[in-house]
Amino acid sequence: MRWILRMGEVILKSRPVRRFMRKALERHICAQAEIRGARVAVRPWQGLLFLDLIEGEESAVEDALLHTFGLTSADSLTAIEVDPAKVAAAVIAKAPKKDGATFAVQCKRHGDRGKWTSQTFAGAVGAEILSLAPHLKVNLGNPEWPVRIVLMPDEVGILGERIVCQGGLPTGVQGTVLANLQSERDYLASWLVMRRGCRLSFTAESKPELAELVSLWDPYHKSDIWRDNLATAPGPGHIGEIWAIVGDNLGELPDMEGKMPIATLEPLAGWPENSLEELRQKTECSE
Repeated sequence: MRWILRMGEVILKSRPVRRFMRKALERHICAQAEIRGARVAVRPWQGLLFLDLIEGEESAVEDALLHTFGLTSADSLTAIEVDPAKVAAAVIAKAPKKDGATFAVQCKRHGDRGKWTSQTFAGAVGAEILSLAPHLKVNLGNPEWPVRIVLMPDEVGILGERIVCQGGLPTGVQGTVLANLQSERDYLASWLVMRRGCRLSFTAESKPELAELVSLWDPYHKSDIWRDNLATAPGPGHIGEIWAIVGDNLGELPDMEGKMPIATLEPLAGWPENSLEELRQKTECSE
C-alpha cells in the first residue's frame, strides 16, 4: 500500500531549511507508524512524500498520519500505467449506477511534462469512462463521482479517500518549550505550540495523563530510544535548550537560571468557548 503525502508550509521554506524540516518529518512519520505496530518507508519526490507500507496494518499508518504535524493531507494511491483506457477500466467499478449521475476526472500533474498535460489526460480518461458507462454525465463543478488521479512521468496514481492532516510544522524543528500540564487548557495551549514545531519538556508537576496525551502526537516522549532518534533543534547545540514556557494562564515562572530572558506563550488568550470545543475535537481531549 502506498500514500502520497503533502507537506504544505514546509515547502515554503528556503532550500536548506526545507531539507532540515523534511528530514525531521520523515523520521517522525516512521516513528509514529512504528509505535502503532507498522513499518514504513518514506521518500521525497518533487515536493511530495511517498510512503510505502512494509509491514503492519493500513489503519495504523493512517492513524500515524493523523497524529503527525507538518502534513496537510494524505491520499492512498494505486499506481497504474499511463494509459487513459486502463485508468478508466480500473475505476469504472466505482461509477454510480443511476442514469444521469455526474462525474468529473480531477487530474494533477507532477514531474516533467511529457506527452500529456493534466487537462488533456483528464479529458482522455473522461472519454474512456463515458464509453464504458454512457449513462453518466460530466459535471466539472460539482460531480457526484469525482475521479481523482495524479499524472507522473512513468505512472498514474489513482487516489483513494483523502486524510486531512493537522498541518503546521514538524515537531522539534522550532526548539524546546517547557510545559506545566496541570489542566485541560494547559494541554490545549501546549498542543498549539507543538503544531508550530515546538517540542515539549514537562515540569515535574505535570499530570501523567496529560503527558501521555502529548505522546500520541510526539513519540519522543515514549522512551529514551525515541528521544535519541527524534532529537532535533533549529541549530547546532540547541537540542533540548528551553527558550519558552507555555500554559493557559502563566503566573510565577519556574527558576530558569542561565536561561533568561525566556518567552511566555499563552496561545489560548481570547479564545471563545466554541473555538475551544473545536480544538478539543482536534486534539482528542474531552472534559
